Formats: sequence, C-alpha cells, structure tokens
Amino acid sequence: MNLRISHPVWDWILGLAFLGFFPFAVLLGLFYPSVILEQGISHRIFYFHVPVAWVALYGPMISSICAMIYLWKGDRVWDTLSFSANKISLLFAVGVLFSGPIWAYYAWGTPWDFTDARLQSFFVLVLSLISYFLLRNLVVQPNKKYVFSAFLSILCMVNAVLTWGAIRWVENPGNHPESVLGKGGMDPDMRISFWSGVLGYHLLFLVLYRMVYRLDKTKALKEEMPLLED
Repeated sequence: MNLRISHPVWDWILGLAFLGFFPFAVLLGLFYPSVILEQGISHRIFYFHVPVAWVALYGPMISSICAMIYLWKGDRVWDTLSFSANKISLLFAVGVLFSGPIWAYYAWGTPWDFTDARLQSFFVLVLSLISYFLLRNLVVQPNKKYVFSAFLSILCMVNAVLTWGAIRWVENPGNHPESVLGKGGMDPDMRISFWSGVLGYHLLFLVLYRMVYRLDKTKALKEEMPLLED
C-alpha cells in the first residue's frame, strides 16, 4: 500500500529554491558585507546567528498553533505537525547557543553575560523545548501524551514571545546588541546580507520541517495501522 504524505511537486519547488538560494545567502554573509571594526571578523557570525535565532523563535509559534488546533479538533496530524516543528526549533536553538558565545567571546571578551535578559530568556526557551521532549517520552498513554505536549508547546511559544520582547521591553545592561530593526538601521551591504540570510535559513527550516514531518507522519501511521495477519 502506498501512502502519500504530501504532494511531491512541493518538494521539487522548495528543494530547487533552497539549493539555488541557500548557498548564495551563506557565502554572501561570509564575504560581502563590511565588518564592524570593534568586532573584527567575528562580526560575520551575525549573518548566521540572528537568522537562526529568528527561526528558533518562530518555530515554537508554528508548533503552538498546530497544538491549539489539535486541542480543538483532536486530529493526530496536528500533533505530528507540532511535534515536528519543535524538533526543528530545538535544532536551531542549539545552533544559537553555540554561535552566540563564539561571537560574544571574540567581540566582547565574554561568552555569556548573565545580566542580559535576552540570553537568560532564550536559555529558558531551550529548557522548555527539552522539557517538551522529556515529558513526551515519559507519558505512555497516547491521548494524554498529545494533550500534555500541546500545552507544553503553548508554553514554549510564550517563552519565545518573551525572548523576542526581552531585547525590546527590558533595559539590558549587558553587551547584547539592540534589535536589528531598531532606529539605527544597517548599511546597504549589511542589510542585503542579513535579509538574504533570513530568507535562506527560513528555507532551510521549511526543507527540514517537511523532511522531519514526513518521517514523523510515517511513524504515526505505522503506530495507528492495525496489524495485518498473514
């Protein structure tokens, strides 16, 4: 029996867009924009770190929307979509935790500033995502697992919003830069490289999301499929 998880034409469209643009966006961030003199070459991490951080914040929001639809409709497919989104969110969040301290150490001489609300709130978000997967593995009864997971997804979304707002709503005494969309703006070369990176890493998110969802959906179908007798 053949099961179609999603229409293959979207895989071709998304795959071609990703292969055509993502390498360009990465190379653009590495070689095109001028660096900030105070930070030196480490400033180029910015074109990886910030776009990846954006995806790490958007992912829990997508997951929470799917989770709320699951709580409303009770359809397993929405739980699977939420589950897959959180997987990719955690992956990107780990990327932020690795790239951020490297950038901070070479730019400001310290890998982590414990006085910065943005850093602490993001770390709480990572702990929330880890807790999501731990609880999901600990709960055996399927219906309870999906409901608990849905509420934890909503909690992760709240943490993502607070992390996004920490740099805008809280006076940070640390070294963490202000919002890139703030009053100062960016030079044209930086702006082009930054927005190219944002688009490129969002395409990476979508590619990974479709791949992971396909695997999770296949696993879910196998779990729900009755055993066939010979």
